[in-house]
Amino acid sequence: MIENVISKRYAKALSGSISDEASLNRALENLNDFGNAFEADRQLERFFSHPGIPESKKSALVADLCDKLNADNVVRNLLGLLIQRRKILFLKNIASYFEAVVDERLNQLRVNLISAHPLSSDNIEKLKSGLNRILGKTILIETSIDESLIGGIQLQIGDQVADATIKNKLAILKRIIEKEEVV
Repeated sequence: MIENVISKRYAKALSGSISDEASLNRALENLNDFGNAFEADRQLERFFSHPGIPESKKSALVADLCDKLNADNVVRNLLGLLIQRRKILFLKNIASYFEAVVDERLNQLRVNLISAHPLSSDNIEKLKSGLNRILGKTILIETSIDESLIGGIQLQIGDQVADATIKNKLAILKRIIEKEEVV
């Protein structure tokens, strides 16, 4: 898709214009905040896509949002450029690609951890240090709870999933039993 190609270019250009790690993370937070604002208020998407609304009003709204979110200048400049080039609707996609670029530059890996019950911070730290040692990257863990798992955890690292949940083990057992009955 052309949107993906364009989004990757903007994400790489933004990354190239930022030299230090702290600024990279702040820019990522800013982009995610803007993306969340677009998701929270669908009127924003309609506002920015409407051809009858002048660019000056769109720029003014972006400036107000930047002030409220304390956005860095590099992000303000990117958003201004996106308004000018009528690509502001690609913002969520750009933020997603920028996150990947930031993770690569900072040698970090995002892991989604889903558990049936809340895990202690000590257990999360042990898991994080173990994964860090195995994968050789700084691990960022995002946790969520899914009570339907009954027990255990599920890790998602990129497109790979490690499922050590009771729900999954029961499903495997069920398939084995069904195969035995057919034969």
